[in-house]
Formats: sequence, structure tokens, C-alpha cells
Amino acid sequence: MKTVTNIMAAVGLFPLDHSVLLRAAEVARTHQARLTVVHVVERLTASALPATDLMEMQQQLELISREQVVAAVAEQVAGVDSVDIRIETGPPSQQLDEVAKEISADLVVMQANQKPSVMEKIIGSTTDRVIRTSVVPVLVVKRPVEQQYQSIAIAVDPADESRTIGPMVAALFPSAVLHLFHAVYISAQFEEVMVRAGTGMDGLSAHREKLVVQAKKCLRDMARELRSHSSRIIVRVYVGAPADTLVQATSSTEVDLLVIGPGTRSRVRQALLGSVTQKVLQNASCDVLVWTNQNN
Repeated sequence: MKTVTNIMAAVGLFPLDHSVLLRAAEVARTHQARLTVVHVVERLTASALPATDLMEMQQQLELISREQVVAAVAEQVAGVDSVDIRIETGPPSQQLDEVAKEISADLVVMQANQKPSVMEKIIGSTTDRVIRTSVVPVLVVKRPVEQQYQSIAIAVDPADESRTIGPMVAALFPSAVLHLFHAVYISAQFEEVMVRAGTGMDGLSAHREKLVVQAKKCLRDMARELRSHSSRIIVRVYVGAPADTLVQATSSTEVDLLVIGPGTRSRVRQALLGSVTQKVLQNASCDVLVWTNQNN
């Protein structure tokens, strides 16, 4: 992983987003990186008001927002040499995406959506939309910040690019224990196909066990490759639906960060978060890092 030089914290309401500032500042201190704190004010629209009045209200709203962010940064951010505060105006997800690209952010830190509205359930929250379009990892904060991450579970699918992110996660969080995590799952449709083909339940069980053996070998190979990046690596292979298994894993105090990714940067991903990612973001008990594919 390249040197971490820019951390971006996307903040909205306080004190809710104090945890975002604390976590972003912690990562910035670890890497002696610049911290950019971004708050987006949505543009006011009120046709019944004169344009001059609307402009004045917009300016006042931006001024109040800056004062609130400055106060929160003064209270929550310590030990970071370089802090920049940005107040932007416009659609939140679009503005956050543009700032992240402008400053070449290495990591975006933002709050989980706590109480989605009806509209957010349909088209997704700001967090959802940022993740869909982001070309950098997005850290979604769901827990109060008490300490550095101690134990990180990385969801790995041997069939995709997720196996490449271990060294990058180790570099980003150098003090944590890494758990390489894979869920072996045979869909109901595939099970039916195998049974109809005459495989039978014994054959199905044998196929599942073969997948478990293959996954363990793959994760052990990854662990050996990671030894130069982290001396503490644990391999875990489970059987079950990926989303449910990942959510269950986060219910343990043993895991304080779950890493998912990178997925593919396709039109489908742009339009809709993957079902596994979406379910994990909604139901995980710990923070979630969505590691997007930065090479596409």
C-alpha cells in the first residue's frame, strides 16, 4: 500500500459524529497524515423568497455549520499536525466524492446511517451512495471510539480480488490482529441442481467439505504471504450464508472492525450496493470498512 497521507472525515450532526472525528484523527496520527474534515450543506430552495434573502439564509447556514465543525474539531481532534475544514454546498454524496478525489484521500471516514427514512430505504443513504461511487476505502463508524482497532476480520472470497487487500489493511492498521474470514455457502438453487443431477445429499456434503478444504488452503497461503506485514494472523472458515455469517461474527467483542471488499466497479454496483454489503452495513455490531477497488 502506498503511504497514507490524507484522511477525510465526513461529518454532519454533532455529537453523533464525534466518533467519526475521533476515529479519523486516530488514523491520521498513526500515519502522520493530513486530516480534512468535510461538512456538506444542502442548497436551499424556496421559490417564495426573494433571491437575495435566500442567498443570505444560505450564507448564514454555512457560517453556522463552520462554527459547529470548528468547535467539534477543537474538542475531539488532538495530536494531528495538519487539519483542514471544508464546508461545501450541494448534494452531500456528490460533494463528498468530489472532495475525496480533489484531495486524493486515502480513506474516507463517515457515520453509519442510524435511522433511515422511507426515501433512504428506497435510494440509499448518503453513506450508501458514497460507497457506491468511491474509489477509496470507506470506513463506516458504528461504535463509540474507545481505542485503536485490536482485532480486524477481513472477509475474503478466494474467487475475487478481496485476497489482495490483506497487506493494505495491515499497513493501515499496523497494531491489529488480522482474522482472514471466509464463509462457504452453497445456494439453495445450486443444491437443487446437484440433487436433481443425482448427486444426493452425501455428494452435496462432500462438495461442501471440498470447498471448506480449498478455502482453508487459500487462506493459509494468504496468511503466509501476510507474515511480512503482520505477525498476528488467524484463519477462520465457516459454513453459511455470507451476510448472516459476517453479521454474526461482528456480535463478538473479539472483532472491532470488519473489512469487506473490494467487489467490482460495474454499473450494477454503481446502481445498487451488493446485498451482502448492504446487509452487513445495516446489521453489523462493529465498524465496517468497505474496501473499494481503487484500480478501476
